[in-house]
Amino acid sequence: MRNFPLAVIALVLLTASSSKPARADFDVEGTFLLGTGVDTGGEPHNPYLLQVGGQVELIINGFVVGGRATRAMSLSDLPADADIRSYGGDLGYEWEIAILHIGPRLGLGYLSTLHKDDFNSFYVEPGVVAEVEIGWFVVGGDLRYRIVTEDMDRNGLLVYAKIGLRF
Repeated sequence: MRNFPLAVIALVLLTASSSKPARADFDVEGTFLLGTGVDTGGEPHNPYLLQVGGQVELIINGFVVGGRATRAMSLSDLPADADIRSYGGDLGYEWEIAILHIGPRLGLGYLSTLHKDDFNSFYVEPGVVAEVEIGWFVVGGDLRYRIVTEDMDRNGLLVYAKIGLRF
């Protein structure tokens, strides 16, 4: 019994020195977006025909938080209110299956036209993302449905191709 305290101290020191500290699975991703969409509202033209943009995401243990900006550009002589800009944030989750990353996303943000006096509104974008990660490179797709709160004519189904880096 005399050696019992010594044995307990030795066991505690051995356990503390051999255990590994807990760490979070942490990734940062930046991608370029190229997309198109279908206007599901009553606009006389499709404001989502060609879209470009970018996004940045922080992924911690599968939980995703990020920001994105896009610009929908008209391809012909349409009025300035056909050029729509969006700025917002994303929340979501992703599952990893080998090199495939899939998961739901919810985008929230602000939508405006080229001339902000013409139109501006809040939007909600539920959707899903699928990506393939090879080393630092990521390529994938993003499917969203944009719900515009001020003008339902600007609602739309959006599809983006994405390519970028993930660290």
